[in-house]
Amino acid sequence: MVNIIHKSFGLNLKVLNIMGLYSNGKSSVFLRIRAYTLYLVLLVLTTILIIIKTLTSRSSNNLETNAMLIIITDCISIFFKLLPFLQNSERIKRCINFFEEKNFAPKTEHEKKIIDECIRVCHRNSTFYFYAAFLTVMGWNVPPFFAKGRKLPLRLWLPYDPSSTSVNYYFTVVFIAIATLYDGSSTIMDPLLGGLVYHATGQLKILKYNLQHLDKHLEHNLSKSSEQVIEFHSVYKHLESCIEHHKQILWFVDEYEECFSWSIFCQFSGSMLCVSFFCISLILVPFNSVEALTYVVAIFTVTFEILFYCHYGTLLYEENNDLINAICMGPWYKYDVKIRKSLLIIMERSKRPLRITAGKVVDVTIRTFVSILKTSYSLIAVFNSYY
Repeated sequence: MVNIIHKSFGLNLKVLNIMGLYSNGKSSVFLRIRAYTLYLVLLVLTTILIIIKTLTSRSSNNLETNAMLIIITDCISIFFKLLPFLQNSERIKRCINFFEEKNFAPKTEHEKKIIDECIRVCHRNSTFYFYAAFLTVMGWNVPPFFAKGRKLPLRLWLPYDPSSTSVNYYFTVVFIAIATLYDGSSTIMDPLLGGLVYHATGQLKILKYNLQHLDKHLEHNLSKSSEQVIEFHSVYKHLESCIEHHKQILWFVDEYEECFSWSIFCQFSGSMLCVSFFCISLILVPFNSVEALTYVVAIFTVTFEILFYCHYGTLLYEENNDLINAICMGPWYKYDVKIRKSLLIIMERSKRPLRITAGKVVDVTIRTFVSILKTSYSLIAVFNSYY
């Protein structure tokens, strides 16, 4: 056992465990209570307080109002994004750990090279996301502790005056810091969900190689009576394992769809709106200001977050389509009728597009990424007319 998933997403799973959304062992009642408590207090309650403050605020500052809309959009997106992890925790856990099964462990040096590359890429993405989210949260929450005036990092409706005493102020700042840390920690799901698709792509690469090189099992058992058609029991046995491998990959994609499709849809919808609001904010501030630079970084970060899903979804789609080419490039003409028929079955099955969808509505591909950018631009034009 090479611990494919834990080597790839060890950091992600630790964060999800702290949030109560994932358990290394059997899910306990305490873990469920912790998950719902953090979800309701740090996300749901905070979102409600922000919405109340926005609705009751008399501020005419368009930039400030736009910033509040960005925060509300992000919170609502995360609200629906995390909901499946609370409702179907065990099923999601099985889906995440699917590639930990021993039949996915590398059997040859070539397979090990492919899986190691998947582990390296996923670990790199997870590490980058973690530190980017951590630094962002720290940059948001640390200044209020040292600022001269008592200004909160987040506007909330509160039943008390947070600036009345030091205790009230620092209690509120700590609560906001923990809430935003919970919010930021949810972004660690993105490299996890995208990385699982990349691992499925890696398994398709292994399958494609094995189907193309079925003849390597013929080297020591060539029939002397026939040079054209070779019937070899071990080749068919190996082909059966390839068919089973393909079935498992297809099953994983279907299960992935059931577990994460709506989470991806919420991420796409929230990111699209956030990009629009960030662009509006960029229009409202001086172009050479620090705020403008902050909004530009935010736009690229959210856009990259969408591209991350679409890139790996496109790779999965293309690798599955390439199975037919891999079979045709192999010496299929050497095999007997039984093996050829089995290869035809795989070719027919691979004609079914292997796609990841967002909410079972749109395909997660580069084409969808371009459509999201176009829609964001249209929203910018609409929102800008109201400012």
